[in-house]
Amino acid sequence: MARDDDWKPEDRFLYLNGEFTDEQTQEIVGRILQHWDKEFLLVINSDGGSVFNALAVVNLMRQHGRIDTLCIGVALSGAADCLAAGRKRYIIPGAIAMLHQVSWEMGREFAANLVKNAQFLERLNTIMTELLVEHTGKPREEVYRDAATDFYLFGQEIVDYGLADGFWDPAELLPAPRSPRPGRGRLHGAAPEPRRRSGSREE
Repeated sequence: MARDDDWKPEDRFLYLNGEFTDEQTQEIVGRILQHWDKEFLLVINSDGGSVFNALAVVNLMRQHGRIDTLCIGVALSGAADCLAAGRKRYIIPGAIAMLHQVSWEMGREFAANLVKNAQFLERLNTIMTELLVEHTGKPREEVYRDAATDFYLFGQEIVDYGLADGFWDPAELLPAPRSPRPGRGRLHGAAPEPRRRSGSREE
């Protein structure tokens, strides 16, 4: 584990951008495990990807328990699962989320394997959907029905559905500006003190 004196305020930011790849998963998981005692903010703008990667990150987020989430663009498919799994979940106006069933390209398989893989896929879909039920607080039947096909949510609809708690307040989530070192003035003048607005609803 990294030493505390190596930790900087900006280190709390994790990023899930574009496709949910193995490389992105490794980066996110590695940072969390390396700094297990720290709090994080996962910034999301992703069209999803591997359900296995999404499940790994969601499982680790739930175990860690101190990772907030922020969607600044889109949170589609597995990225929506990550958004919903945050301790405190935020979006910005104009954000888009999408839920759907698990899909998996089975390729050329023997008949017996196709049956087994279909059974596995059904169980995996149940696991992911039940997590959404838990994180959103929605009735089970409603989530299963909505996720049967691509189900898009825009802005306030994401909050109303329970995938997020409210809209982003930069004064709450961004680190405070660093104080200048003694004897040194700022190059472009002192930074203004951040103003706090009314915060978003928390869980």
